[in-house]
Amino acid sequence: MQSRIGLALAALIVLVSAALGGLLASWPGALVGAALSLVLALTVARHTRRRFARRARLVARPFPDAWRKLLRDRYDHYDRLPADLRRHFDDDLRIFIAEQRVTGVGVKVTDELRILVAASAVTLSLGWPDYEWQQLSEVLLYPDDFDRDYEIGRHELAGQAHGWGTLILSVPALLEGFKDPDDACHVGLHEFAHLLDVEGTRFDGLPSGFDDAHARRYIELREQEMERLRSGRSALDEYGAHDPLEFFPVAVEAFFETALAVRKDHRELYQLLADYFQQDPAAWDDARGLTL
Repeated sequence: MQSRIGLALAALIVLVSAALGGLLASWPGALVGAALSLVLALTVARHTRRRFARRARLVARPFPDAWRKLLRDRYDHYDRLPADLRRHFDDDLRIFIAEQRVTGVGVKVTDELRILVAASAVTLSLGWPDYEWQQLSEVLLYPDDFDRDYEIGRHELAGQAHGWGTLILSVPALLEGFKDPDDACHVGLHEFAHLLDVEGTRFDGLPSGFDDAHARRYIELREQEMERLRSGRSALDEYGAHDPLEFFPVAVEAFFETALAVRKDHRELYQLLADYFQQDPAAWDDARGLTL
């Protein structure tokens, strides 16, 4: 599928370049533009095929036993996944680790930290085949919380996502997020959810991928739920009322960590998020015999 996408993109480059050449410099210019763009398009297509051939080889290998043990020991969400989705999770996690840059700032980046960062991202994107986190440029791991001037050790921020694609996580906060699977507090999920809100290089308060009808309904629900938060009638964390930009990440944390409570007390919000992520974590908890 991805190879066909690459070829389609290559063809589009040729057609657009030819059309622009025709508009700007008549048909001789269009022919020159098409020839040059054909070289670029073939390069793009070749790069795409190579990338997905590398991915195919990567996921063909057995999933490392040590990685599976770490996930089973540290991430309750991994165990709740149906078997087929867990296999997809394994594949997506390996691809994320192989292709995304994770850099330590005063921190040694261990396999454990890479896996937990990747698990945070893959939890969100698992229901979207071929999703690539293209808006992510780098994950920076800090040894402690930090302030808005990035001074480490000042306990103001545990994580931060930037519109240009850099995501910062405090390692203690990241580890803490995996300790309690039922507190709806997970800085990894929270900050990766922010990246789903990036339009260009700015946050616009609307998760990407909604059609017009879903976007309107999301905005209506957000206003209703933020009012519930302000009046103390919500199962979501009160930080979600802090700013419209913070509501979605807070809702995402609750959706994945306290799914049964969100489905019970915020049914419309739960259904909208389940449709958006193409995942149904409350049903997985039902299958495990969990109750509120």
